[in-house]
Amino acid sequence: MGAAAAGRQCRSARGGGRAAAQKKLPAGGGRAFLGAMAFKHWPLVRDVRFAQKCGRYLRGARKRRPDLNWDEFLRIARHFKQDDMGSFPERGYLYQLASDAPVDAQVIEVGSWMGASTCFIAGGLKGPDAKVYAVDNFQGLSTCGEDAAWYNRHFRQLGSNSTLEIFRANFAALGFTGRSEPVVSDSLAAAEKLAAKRGTIDFVFIDGDHSYEACQADIAAWTPFVKRGGVIAFHDFGSRADGVTRAIFEETKAGRFAEIVGVAGTIIAFRM
Repeated sequence: MGAAAAGRQCRSARGGGRAAAQKKLPAGGGRAFLGAMAFKHWPLVRDVRFAQKCGRYLRGARKRRPDLNWDEFLRIARHFKQDDMGSFPERGYLYQLASDAPVDAQVIEVGSWMGASTCFIAGGLKGPDAKVYAVDNFQGLSTCGEDAAWYNRHFRQLGSNSTLEIFRANFAALGFTGRSEPVVSDSLAAAEKLAAKRGTIDFVFIDGDHSYEACQADIAAWTPFVKRGGVIAFHDFGSRADGVTRAIFEETKAGRFAEIVGVAGTIIAFRM
């Protein structure tokens, strides 16, 4: 699940002297402040970690695929460097799949959250008419209990009940607004809205409701959209989301997909 982390601002009270300042500190003083932010999220630590992890990934990626524009990938990654929700191999693979799609490719993403994964896909696309249709209710509604708890926790932190404006802001900041079209809807309702596009889509990426039943329904609803020779990819295969893995295994055994394109982290991609 692609996301841009909301920044946290810390305001320090200024007093007339040390005694006045100490009266305003909670018990534990500086320790309480430091404990409020995980060590890996300290700005300097975060930047160093980002540079190390991204640099290590890009050294390998440039050797494997020297034909791709990894500087553009880095530009997008820097925008989302506060976001710990996606690994570099997974985001790099989405960027690669999008880069390998035809010029003016049409893409559907089911489950966009704040648009991180969507931006990596958009960044890899070529041609003035390339577009990503980002399907999400942007309210974190899910039938999977584990998902619902995760969304509720993050919405409390955001102080909002929708991520749509954050999604749009991320696309605007990266200059991708023309390549995206948010489809504010649940997955199955969106499949009906976009029914005219069945058989015309080059790449579908599904990262929606993680329950077994919902993943089964998403596969049935969205595979008809992928043109022959196109790609469909899924997130969280082989992860704690057992329902996703079970549904994909069953569809693979049933011959739903022509071949496996590749695997990166918990993303698995198939040719249709």
